[in-house]
Amino acid sequence: MISSRLGESLIRIRSVFAITTVSLLAILTDSLFNSQDVLSLGAGTFGFLFGLLLTSLIAIESSERKYAIDSILPAAIVLLGFGLNIALLTSGDLGVAGLASILIAITVAFITTMIAGKIFGIDKPQSFALGAGGAICGTSAVLAVAPSLRLGPAKTGAIVAVVNLLGLATFLSVPILAHLLGMSDQTAGIWAGSTVHAVPQAIAAGEALGGDALSLASGTKLTRVLGLLVVVPLASLFAEHKETISADEGNKKSNIPLFLPGFIIASILATTLIPEQIAAQLEDFGSVLMVPVLVLIGSSIDVKELAGAAGPILWTGAVSTVVVMVSTALALAMLM
Repeated sequence: MISSRLGESLIRIRSVFAITTVSLLAILTDSLFNSQDVLSLGAGTFGFLFGLLLTSLIAIESSERKYAIDSILPAAIVLLGFGLNIALLTSGDLGVAGLASILIAITVAFITTMIAGKIFGIDKPQSFALGAGGAICGTSAVLAVAPSLRLGPAKTGAIVAVVNLLGLATFLSVPILAHLLGMSDQTAGIWAGSTVHAVPQAIAAGEALGGDALSLASGTKLTRVLGLLVVVPLASLFAEHKETISADEGNKKSNIPLFLPGFIIASILATTLIPEQIAAQLEDFGSVLMVPVLVLIGSSIDVKELAGAAGPILWTGAVSTVVVMVSTALALAMLM
């Protein structure tokens, strides 16, 4: 019995060491890319990709993986809340066109994803998570709604992979299309902030566009991220319960994630009390905590299964992304 427990402890230590090492490698890779002024996919994306490779090197028990994700993810999401400044909604910097493009992007992303998801045969929770990734802020949004939607690591991983792929495609195409369409710097910046998935990619797209596009892309994107404050609670209401629920409401399991109040409080504190520099550091720490979560998700995925599952998700996400880009471009053409 002692030898059995010792063996389990050694396996657990080996797993923790492997996850920690891979997470640090992902963070260092991201830092190296940034230091060389090369576009980085982000530490989280590198962590996810390295996690896929980790699957073939070390076996991690599913129960241990779930425990680790459930322990780290809530803290990471609460800390990310410090990056949301609610005052952006009333700053007036974006104007009517900017706010309209954000609302159109979020609304169209969810509606299109739900319709396309039904056509391509993915379930509603997956469609919702995919819509959140495209509408709000990529991987962070997917991970924020996944617990409420009862999405396992495999389904979450497939969505994360697709969202990152489409985010990269959007980031690369927006500056080119903006130039071909003859958009002004202001219009192109708002369009980039309304359509590109991840915050760093949106900022990089704004930088590539030049002129006033950088500040407008950044402001539009950061305002769009505030949609998390609405989307995360909605995910709790939207979720479909897979488990059998007792008819007795007293035994009904709550679908509201425990991190939600902390996430909202963090955003309020960042807006009202905490200095901007400290709030930014707390947000950065949350981003760091996201890396091992993505490593764990990546390590749970069979690459062959991912290739099969990602097809319908990719088609759904691609349709939604194109419709969002077209609808926001048309709206900006009429408003600016």
